Order: sequence, then structure tokens, then C-alpha cells
Amino acid sequence: MKAFRALSVATALVTYALVVLGGVVRVSGSGLGCPDWPLCHGRVLPPLDLHAIIEYSHRTTASLTSGLVLVTAAFAWVAWRRRRDIVIPATVALGLLVVQVVLGAVTVRLELPPMIVLAHLATAMALLAAVCITAVAAIVAPPGAGADRPSVGWSRAAAAGTYILILSGSLVVGSAASGSCNAWPLCGGGFSFAFDGLPAIQLVHRGIAALVGVLIVVSLLSVLARHRRQPAVRATVALTLAALAFQVAVGAAVVILVLAVLAHRLPLGGERIDDRDAAHAIRRPARDVVLDYVSLAKPRIIPLLLITALGGMMMAERGWPSTGLVVFTLLGGALAAAGAGAINCWIDRDLDREMLRTRRRPLPDGRIAPSHALLFGIVLGLAAFVLLAFWVNVLAATLAISGLLFYVFVYTLWLKRSTVQNIVIGGAAGAIPPVVGWAAVTHRVDLTAIYLFAVIFLWTPPHFWALALRLKGDYARAQVPMLPVVRGEAAARRQIVVYTLVLVAVTLAIVVTGTLGWLYLAGAVLLGGGFIGLALVNLGSRRQRWSRLLFQYSIAYLGLLFAVMVADRMVGRL
Repeated sequence: MKAFRALSVATALVTYALVVLGGVVRVSGSGLGCPDWPLCHGRVLPPLDLHAIIEYSHRTTASLTSGLVLVTAAFAWVAWRRRRDIVIPATVALGLLVVQVVLGAVTVRLELPPMIVLAHLATAMALLAAVCITAVAAIVAPPGAGADRPSVGWSRAAAAGTYILILSGSLVVGSAASGSCNAWPLCGGGFSFAFDGLPAIQLVHRGIAALVGVLIVVSLLSVLARHRRQPAVRATVALTLAALAFQVAVGAAVVILVLAVLAHRLPLGGERIDDRDAAHAIRRPARDVVLDYVSLAKPRIIPLLLITALGGMMMAERGWPSTGLVVFTLLGGALAAAGAGAINCWIDRDLDREMLRTRRRPLPDGRIAPSHALLFGIVLGLAAFVLLAFWVNVLAATLAISGLLFYVFVYTLWLKRSTVQNIVIGGAAGAIPPVVGWAAVTHRVDLTAIYLFAVIFLWTPPHFWALALRLKGDYARAQVPMLPVVRGEAAARRQIVVYTLVLVAVTLAIVVTGTLGWLYLAGAVLLGGGFIGLALVNLGSRRQRWSRLLFQYSIAYLGLLFAVMVADRMVGRL
């Protein structure tokens, strides 16, 4: 039975990878990367072309999936023919596989007709469901006479609704109705109907999404009410709810912010220039392409975020947590930060083109296609969520993705371009990592975690405004309403002093609660005194040298402050 369990789970995982790769093919426009079938441009191996490689990877995974599904079905019939709950879904999967292969060939031969593409996706999702049911049946014992029929009924309704929702979403894309509604949740003015033509397809999809969301929540609560004592059930319910919230947030934000904001702010004709230049970038050396993608992730920012996340973990543990937990948490945090950075570069490519400091970045310089950068960021974010959810915990994963969404949709798309308080409110995104680290160890968020959040939240304005003083001309050229641009350098220098004083006061006040002791107090006083001293010197001087020194000190200050926190907690444990 162990061998069949491993086989069925492997089949489900590879089938899921096949579906994901199919989505990549569709999003990247690689459906005809190999215009013939089963060969690719008449060759067994594809040419060194991005779209051909993506499509060929999809076909290769399909071949592996076919073999695994066939072996699983044969194994089920030979060794488990008395288990109808295993034999039936395994056989259904085999039949769906045949249909899927035929549809895949027809899709290529007829050059991607929308309805055949939709049928191809429908079969793929049904195949994924069949192999997942087979895997679950192999792992879990068959239900007895006292099966939980109400929960089963709700769960089946939610599964069927989700299947219909996926197909309606594919229909929206295939019919080019994705941009037909410039408001959410309804078309027109946010809560008014515009029910004709393509908007009708969008509204039907959103209506199905609302109904399915209710079904999912009801089914999860029904299962949880009867099986709340089982850890696997609680973890599955939490993970499903987090995934549902993430899906709703992304869907709403894409419509509200990407369509309603970017369509009015990005320069006309910019996409044509970017895509033409990026097409040339495919012919560049692989090393240069890799370095450009790495630069999209803004790697200079990530180490400081990871230091604060590790500080949160060590404070929660009062020492070094398990190495595995540290590795997975920091890797997930790095992926989330990199994904946020890449999506930020995609959104701000019009601003980056105007600023001297950023105009040589890969997107404004045309070295990477905008669609590829966006896909890169989304994949990193999803990878971060999956890694943290399965190998750390769901709370840490949800917090990390919340930080990504806040940075992208609240700060980058809204605050950065509209208010002088952009970095004040937007600093919440950068304050999430220590909370993620704390939640990774404790599985909860308490007052100490909120204190760590508050420290970075208050640290962000003086840190960033010190940089903005040096880059005032760039921000003015790009028409970004940073404080030194809108209210002048003198006002910015005064605000730096104010926020620095408040920050240092908060870092000292925590000692009163007993959470941190005298070692931390001594370090916080010394570090805070240096911060205040530099802020005051910067206030009285207009020389950029002091702003640069203040910015550099602020980075060292945060890292050292967290180091002192961790040292104090470890000493207190001895």
C-alpha cells in the first residue's frame, strides 16, 4: 500500500504541475511556441526560443503525467480492484487522459480556437480532480456506515462550484472580457450594472465566484464543526481559507487598481516600445538575462528584511530555532520580498524611465518584457505562500503574502503616486517580516510581535526621507509626491527629527513591560542617541553628505537594534 500511496501522490503532484505549466503557456502567449505536434518545429528537441521551450516543457510534463496515470490505473486494477473508491477515479483519470491528449493535439492543429482551449482546460481540471481523489483514497481509509453525509454534500457542492468557476474564468480570458469591467465588484461605477456584451461575461463570472465563495466557507465550517479535533482537518481548513482570501484579494485588486489606475497613468505606446526591445533581449547571453531577473527582485533590500525576520524568530525562541524552520522561513520571506520587488518594477516602469537612478533597470531599458516581469513576480509570490504554508505554518504564509499585497496594491499603486504620506503608511509592508518570523515559531501574533512591527513602521519614514533628500530631483522629475518634493527639504528634515524621537521613545518604552531588560536598554540608548544626533545635524545642515550618512546609519541602526534585542532575550533565558 505504501508504494501505491507514493505513486498516487506523485501522479497528483505532476498533474498539478502540468496544469500550472498550461497556465504559464497561456499567460505567456506560448501556445504556438511549437506550431506542430507531436514534434516542435519538426524537431525532437525545441529550438532555443523562450516560447518554444515553455510549450515543450508543458508537453514533456504531459508525457510524464500520461505515464504516471497509466501506471496508477494499472496498479489499481491489479492490486486494489476490490476498492471501488480507488479503482473508479483511477479509471476515470485514464479516460480523461486520452481525451486530454486528443484535445491538446487539436488545439495546436487548429491554432488555439477559444472553445477548444476551454475544453482542454476543463478536461485538465477534471483529470487533476480524479488523480487527487485517487491519492486521497489511497491515503485515507474508506468511509464506514457512519460517514459524515452533510459535510460530504457541502464539500461536493463546493468542489463542483469551484470547477465551474475555473471554467468561467477561462471563458473570460478566452473571450477577451478581462478588461471589460473597470470597477469591482460590479461594472460601471463599482456597484452599478453594465450588463451587455463582454461585461455580461465578467459579471456572470463574478456572480459564480461569490456563490462559490459562500459554498466553500459553508463546507469548510461544516467539516470543522464535526472534526475540529483533528490537526489535519484544522490545517486544511486554514490553508483553504487563506487561499480563498488570497484569490479574492488578487481578483479584486487587479480590476480596481490595475485597470482603473494604470490605464490612466502609464504612457501611451509604452508597451509597444517595451515589447519590441524585450524581444531583442531574448538573444542576449543567458548570464545577462539571469542577472536582469535577479535585479527585478531588488536583492539589496532583501537582506535587511531577512535580518528582522530572523530577529523575530530568535526573540520568540529566546535562542536559535531549528535550522530547518529558519531556512524555510527565510527562504519563503525572500521569495515574497523578491516577488513584491518584481511586481513593483512592473508597475513603476513608467516612473523608472523618468528617473536617472532607475532608467537603466531592465524594464525601462527594454531588456525584459513587462509581461515576463509580472509573471516572474507572481510566481515568486505564489511559491513563497506554498513554501511557508506547507513547511512553516499557514499564519506565517498569510502574513507574508499580506505584506506583498499591501506593498504592491496599497503602497505602489495607490499611496506612492497620490499622497505625501506614502512612505509613512506604506512602511507597514516592510514591518511585516519580524511578525512573520515570530508567527513561524509561536504560531500566533501577540503584543511583542506588534511591538516589532511598530519599531520598523516608525523607523521607515526617517530612513526613507534621508534617501529622498538626496533623490529629490529624480522624484520631482517623475512627479512622485515625496515629502522633500511637495513640502520642501526643511520640512522633510524636521519630520525626520520628529519620527526619530518617536522611534527612540518607543524602543525605550518596551523595557517597562519587562519583555526586554537592561542589556537591551543600554544598546537602545546608545543606538538611539546616535540616530537622534545625526538627525539633528542633518536638520541644521543642507549638505547632502549628512543625509547620506543618516541613511547609511539608519540601516546599521535597525540591524544592530534587533541584534541587541536577541542578545537580551538569550541572556534572560540563561
